[in-house]
Amino acid sequence: MIAFPYLFPDSIFKINIVTIAMIFVAGLIALIFLRLATRKLDMRHPKGWQNIMEWGMEFTRTMVGDIVPSERFIQFIMPLAFTVLIFLFVANWMGLVATISIHLNTPIPWLGITASDLQSANGDVALFDSPTANLSMALGLAVMVWLISHYQGLHRPKAYFKNYRNPLHILEEITNPLTHGMRLYGNIFAGEVLIASILSMPMLFHFIPTGLPLLVGWLLYGAFVSSLQAYIFAVLMVLYIGMKSYHMGGGH
Repeated sequence: MIAFPYLFPDSIFKINIVTIAMIFVAGLIALIFLRLATRKLDMRHPKGWQNIMEWGMEFTRTMVGDIVPSERFIQFIMPLAFTVLIFLFVANWMGLVATISIHLNTPIPWLGITASDLQSANGDVALFDSPTANLSMALGLAVMVWLISHYQGLHRPKAYFKNYRNPLHILEEITNPLTHGMRLYGNIFAGEVLIASILSMPMLFHFIPTGLPLLVGWLLYGAFVSSLQAYIFAVLMVLYIGMKSYHMGGGH
């Protein structure tokens, strides 16, 4: 367990400061990457960051085209799909690259860090973490996708409301955003918990980390899972929005 500082800790709208900060950091890293990739565009002989960006865009376009083979829909969803894919790739990896915390002995009630929180966290307070390891963050992204999909569906009200003749479709509208966000959160959070558990293993002869081989193996596997979860979230986003984009060649 680890404690987190909060804004408005005594209200139902308490805000995890670390998660908000990490969202901006992940966004900034993505922007820096895109700026480097587009700084010196060479249409004939692309190289370096531009090559990586073009590969990512082609990968995203192929992914979208396999789900909804409509050029109009591809042009609409490509900017969002590529942005989400890059952002989640960075955000999911942040907890693998570094986990930073400080040790406090004194509670800070106005930041939601109480004595009981410090006791359960052994005094550790997080300063750097994956934003997607926060359930509210992951569900927030899923709700964004849910809202966009319904906005797309309402462009064709007749086709949109026709689907809800089947009660199972109503149930899907509740379960889809929940599973969409919780799948992302669960995988990233579980990975970071396991890393923390490995790091807490005792030292051999007081200086040799007994969990080092296990840590290296898990970091490699965690990198694969983090990348895969970014891809899965983007695929499901395109699928959910495409299923309701009747006016763009999508739909069931």
